[in-house]
Amino acid sequence: IEAEFLKQREVSLHSPLGLAFVTFTSVNSAKQVFDDHKKTFLLGFSDSQPLSSLSASMKSDKWKVWFAPPPRDIYWEHLSDKRNWLFLKIIVSNLTLFLVTFFLTTPEYLVSQFDTILIAIFGPDADFQNSTASSWVQDFLPTVMLWSFTALLPLLVSYSDRWLGRWTRSEENHSVMRKTFWYLLFMVIVLPTFGFTTGMAYFNFLFMNNNSTDSYKWECIFLPDSGAFFVNYVITAALIGSALELIRFPEMFWYVIQLCFSRSEAETPAIQRAVTYEFRFGEQYARMLLIFAMTMMYSLSCPLITPFGLLYFILKHLVDRHNLAFVYAPSKINKKVHASAINFVIMSVGLLQFFMVTFSILRSGNLAIMTNRTKYALVLFVITINIFTAQ
Repeated sequence: IEAEFLKQREVSLHSPLGLAFVTFTSVNSAKQVFDDHKKTFLLGFSDSQPLSSLSASMKSDKWKVWFAPPPRDIYWEHLSDKRNWLFLKIIVSNLTLFLVTFFLTTPEYLVSQFDTILIAIFGPDADFQNSTASSWVQDFLPTVMLWSFTALLPLLVSYSDRWLGRWTRSEENHSVMRKTFWYLLFMVIVLPTFGFTTGMAYFNFLFMNNNSTDSYKWECIFLPDSGAFFVNYVITAALIGSALELIRFPEMFWYVIQLCFSRSEAETPAIQRAVTYEFRFGEQYARMLLIFAMTMMYSLSCPLITPFGLLYFILKHLVDRHNLAFVYAPSKINKKVHASAINFVIMSVGLLQFFMVTFSILRSGNLAIMTNRTKYALVLFVITINIFTAQ
């Protein structure tokens, strides 16, 4: 073992990573070095950068200096990964995720094809309209399918982001949160609201609809019964989703498998420590903000969603408080995650006002003649946009 250690030490010394962690005596000294090496977009380095006799050989003008994160926040095994193809990996990862989730497996498309799936399973002679049980399945199972996909999508986004090999856990949580929220927002709320079952249907409507007589029926948007599906979604997320997060079937299943393959009872404490995961702040934040955006956007056109949204947040608070205190290990996040969450909350209010402006214009029937309600909604929407852009 000692010989292998010395061998790996020699290999490490002959293949430097190009990174160095420097400890200063005070925060002010670290801040001064950071300011001296801080680049600007137009001027590059500042003129006050100190020089020495070794500046030319050490190429200090090419240094990238930033404050180091806490040691437990760093993926130390990722520091040795080559960063040459990082930009290409980011493009490939995001493009693949976009194609898979946006064009092929949109949850609303799976729900719209539910009758076809039932006929393919039970045959064309099965009567799904007159049977009480089948009618209940048709009303309940599509919502469960939609919730299940929104629960699995953060895992897909998380694995695609881990493939990039980020250096810190907080940066990974922040990236997972942003991407998951945007994908869920478009797939679960925006596209179903305007009647597009997939992203491909949206692009077909924009670029391939050459028939002038086939116009989009804007009057069918925001009907009183159009929010029933979203009310069912919030109820499912509040009752079934919170219960499943409390039970934690995947963790229990993996724990049982580890116990079955353990060789002695002495390994049980090590297995318990191994299955104690971090609280996935990025995924949980994204799903909670999705419910908040959904509740806000339909709170006026479909007021029934508001009390169930309140029920979801009460149950979510109780479940997360229990899991954070007794189940999961502390998570590594920074203030950027909370700042992004605040921006998404403000954006949800802006989306509510945008939907109300659209709703008022569609109900007035004439864009040239705006009612007082439309004018007030438009003024509030402009004020919200100004506040959001001024953040």
